[in-house]
Amino acid sequence: MLKNEIHEPTWFFDLEWVPDAAGAMRLYDLPPETTEREAMERLWRETPGYCEENPCPFVKYLFSRVVSIAFLSRRIVFKDGERHIEFGLHSLPKLPLDAAVSDEAEIIGQFLHYVGVRSPQLVGYNSMEADLQVLIQRGLINEVRAESFSDRPNKPWEGRDYFDKFGESHLDLMKKFSSGAMTPRLNDLARLCGFPGKMDVDGKQVAELWLAGELKQIVEYNQIDTLNTYLVWLRVVNFSGKLSEEEYITEQDDFRSFLDAEAAKEENDHLRRFIDKWDAD
Repeated sequence: MLKNEIHEPTWFFDLEWVPDAAGAMRLYDLPPETTEREAMERLWRETPGYCEENPCPFVKYLFSRVVSIAFLSRRIVFKDGERHIEFGLHSLPKLPLDAAVSDEAEIIGQFLHYVGVRSPQLVGYNSMEADLQVLIQRGLINEVRAESFSDRPNKPWEGRDYFDKFGESHLDLMKKFSSGAMTPRLNDLARLCGFPGKMDVDGKQVAELWLAGELKQIVEYNQIDTLNTYLVWLRVVNFSGKLSEEEYITEQDDFRSFLDAEAAKEENDHLRRFIDKWDAD
């Protein structure tokens, strides 16, 4: 399933976005007194698939304002001569909520800067067709400069190429399971593998949470999706024989230790609930 050995480092990432109310105001010349909800509703009405049974269809990526990016970092470390995996769970904006990083341009710009500097393999789920396109299109709209991220080497060994659909600098896990209407959703795949999957929120609720001012809950949901993406990836790695049995067991232990430590922090109640659901299954 995987062409190459495991990359170092690896980041498992996911984006959350909502209809761009400010963009709708400009696009449709809406009056200044138009509320954010009204502007978003106008975008929904103009989107193919809108109907009474589906009043909030997914809008085009061009009209999708990024409100959160989460990523789980993974790298190999050696402690007392033994191989272990070190993890880090990150988000823009950070938790507890960082008001200084809530602007869309800042969120996209910081993430692409970090990727360009650290040069990780990116792993997502439906990320080549969705998340990457949102990053590019919304980056253009927000006048983001992402020189290092956008650099495309002439040869694979000369650096990462995040736009190469046939390479693994950007690994879209969903492509490994693509089968038209039979392609599994991340949540279904995670749940059947014995992982928690989604918790209290799904993607269709993000816009309402945004309008209600519940950005923290969106970021938490975003982080949970990255954890599920990593766990599915680990199954793919095991299936592909890219880790020895001992390495596979050690990685699972290291991840659980990391998750337990993160869940012990006061602001991470969502991670405690993730663990409780995992243990209950």
